[in-house]
Amino acid sequence: MRKFISLLLLLWFSVATLEGCTPEYNWREFTVAEDRGVMMFPSRIQTEQRQIDVEGIPTTFSLTSSAVGPSVFSVGFIPLPETLGQEKSQALVKTVVSALAVRAGKQAPESALKGEVFTLETVVANKPSLMMARVVVHRGMLIQVVVSGPKQSLSNENALEFVRSLRLK
Repeated sequence: MRKFISLLLLLWFSVATLEGCTPEYNWREFTVAEDRGVMMFPSRIQTEQRQIDVEGIPTTFSLTSSAVGPSVFSVGFIPLPETLGQEKSQALVKTVVSALAVRAGKQAPESALKGEVFTLETVVANKPSLMMARVVVHRGMLIQVVVSGPKQSLSNENALEFVRSLRLK
């Protein structure tokens, strides 16, 4: 489980260092999580996949992201083993939410564990930064939506538009 979380965070933060091709927001719809959801991305997307283990079962972690300037908009997802069960699925959500919060040096609100959007303000490279996220389990898929960037270039409105754009199917 720890290996999964470490890989998840490593992938997310490695994508966070990429710069976008355009400084403008050009929203486009994209299907995510093996057709379990639809998201609006603000620029051209990039997708990466890695093999990981969840509860000892090999699976594929996929990360779809786009960037506008130094701000990164991403959706990560993994199919959960059918044998995982509700209790372990919720424990996995708690682990992912906690890991995001720890990276921001904050504590996530309890509502984050219920799949609600949460916002954490932090400092990255001596600049005030914003991270907004949502973690849900839907139809056997863990879906993590995260947007982060410097507050001076990432408006709360654009971050919220992205995170709230997830429509589960």
